[in-house]
Amino acid sequence: MRIICCMFGDKFNQWHVDNLKHMIDTYSGIKYDSFEVITEDLYGNWYNKLQMYDKFRDDENLYFDLDIVITGKLPNLVRKEFTLLNDTWWREEAHTPLNSSIVSWTGDVSHIWDKFKADDAHYLKKYDKGSDEFYYREVEYQTYDPVCPKFNMDKLDTEYNVCTLGQMHHVMEEGWTGWWNQYFTS
Repeated sequence: MRIICCMFGDKFNQWHVDNLKHMIDTYSGIKYDSFEVITEDLYGNWYNKLQMYDKFRDDENLYFDLDIVITGKLPNLVRKEFTLLNDTWWREEAHTPLNSSIVSWTGDVSHIWDKFKADDAHYLKKYDKGSDEFYYREVEYQTYDPVCPKFNMDKLDTEYNVCTLGQMHHVMEEGWTGWWNQYFTS
């Protein structure tokens, strides 16, 4: 089983990668064979994540965004079919009900990359709010049962052991304090 994350641009750095690995190794209960980091910045945005479908065409794959917090043992998130989060657990549906902060698949789903790459300029323009809308409109997918809430600034949601910060990566910067700090590396 392979864990995958992406680090490109200047939004995240090696600390975020190290912290994700720390949370997985310390709290999640996940056993994995390799921890992979995609760093090639082809698009300057979230569409860089789609490279993972070309790079990893075998085995069980579990992807995490760098802006999540893992606080305890996770349920089995590895899936055979291409699977991502349903964002409407914690917000009203916007341009898409999907969230790709956690994604899993087994085997070859390179057709996702192939479809995008074949007309990337078109998809970048058509789905300029993010790759989640590309998945929603262009790809067959499954969604997880509820496994995480959106990040809560005030308290830990004890019903789930993982939460997505949802573009709130700034809470991981120096000077921010809160319940989540105990899960970060120093």
